[in-house]
Amino acid sequence: QIFKIMELDDAGYIVTDEMMSTSAPGVFAAGDIRRNSARQIAAAVGDGATAALSAFRYLQEMS
Repeated sequence: QIFKIMELDDAGYIVTDEMMSTSAPGVFAAGDIRRNSARQIAAAVGDGATAALSAFRYLQEMS
């Protein structure tokens, strides 16, 4: 159900910005599910770190 509120590309990958934010507020995506992903473990780990920091900042701004 969550995928219905996020922008997907024609292949079904989640569209994110460089900070891993999706079109759904407070939802972040990382790794192979993301459009333009390198489909490599090292890239997915980096995406995950970026998404985690973005989520942390998002939650800080909410409080």
